[in-house]
Amino acid sequence: MNDWRSLLTQTTAHVEERFDQLKARLSQRLGLEEPLFIQPYYGFGTPQAVTIKGRVLENEGIQTATDQDTVWQNVLNTYRRIESDEVPGATVQGIFHGVKATAVTNEEGYFDLHFSLPTPLTAANPWQPAALALLNAPRRQLDKPVTATGHILVVPETAVFGVISDIDDTILQSKATSYLQAARLLLLENARTRLPFPGVAAFYKALVIGQAAKLGLGGQNNPIFYVSSSPWNVFTLLTEFFAYQELPQGPLFLKDYGITPDQLFSSGHRQHKLDQINTILQTYPNLPFILIGDSGQKDPEIYAEVAMKFPDRIKAIYIRDVTADRRDQEVLDIAASLQPLGIDMVLAADSAATAEHAARYGFINANQLPAITADKLSQQKQEELLDAD
Repeated sequence: MNDWRSLLTQTTAHVEERFDQLKARLSQRLGLEEPLFIQPYYGFGTPQAVTIKGRVLENEGIQTATDQDTVWQNVLNTYRRIESDEVPGATVQGIFHGVKATAVTNEEGYFDLHFSLPTPLTAANPWQPAALALLNAPRRQLDKPVTATGHILVVPETAVFGVISDIDDTILQSKATSYLQAARLLLLENARTRLPFPGVAAFYKALVIGQAAKLGLGGQNNPIFYVSSSPWNVFTLLTEFFAYQELPQGPLFLKDYGITPDQLFSSGHRQHKLDQINTILQTYPNLPFILIGDSGQKDPEIYAEVAMKFPDRIKAIYIRDVTADRRDQEVLDIAASLQPLGIDMVLAADSAATAEHAARYGFINANQLPAITADKLSQQKQEELLDAD
């Protein structure tokens, strides 16, 4: 059975590779080749070692979202994101604080650059730049330099804990439990018209600064990592959404849905999340974490499994209630099973309720509660106005 699966996977990957090669040759002959660009994703690491992932693609001309974008423009941009033309076999070089690293893109155009630093970083700003350059690309003549600047989060010593958060139906209203509604939102809306859950931006800001009384003090700089089963193709949509809604930026751990000789189908939702959370916990072995998700897509079960495996690393689990009463009882039963470990799993309808627990246990400053409540009420009023239209 395994031999047949392996043969099917390799054959499918070979067919896809041949198709991509023929497509590239045809585009070259017809003079239809798009310019190449490097899409860096947010990197992460410690003062001693960091890593950054990215992708080499043909530039499809995806436009930054605006409030005036039409439905057709949103659909076109969504299509361009999904129908990405990757560039395998390209060599990318990165320079980070004088340290060089190179990597070759895989079948789906992805690369990973790893930097070991001879002297630990002491920079005040947690976000540090990395210079990226395309050294060569198969079957392509680079008429001009192809470069990009990546951004790497170096978790500072001031951090008291980290946050691992889901995205869909935890931060971003996605209707993930309904395929039809989720598809409609993805196709017809953009980063400026998609809605966050009320109060989430203020709550996440409070988690970042921790016990600092005011945002301007910088605070603890507690890092936030976003783990989702959304494809890497929506990276820019998500980062634009975070910026527009004033959510703290953080490294994203999304999913590769491509076909490779070793893998025909991508890992499932549960395994993907477990793998990414495990990577984060291993990268920061001395940092405890707060886990945030929703009741819609097995986050309570996944987070409970993490808590059972790492009981000393998990400070609390916050679950946004987006499902019916029957599911609520299932989540409450999971929460009860974690009580012997001393870990609270809080099921709450909104960020204000979750923030009260966080303030009670010293994760955020209680002075931030009014701002979180005000943010929740403001967002709710905005939604009411949109519904009225």
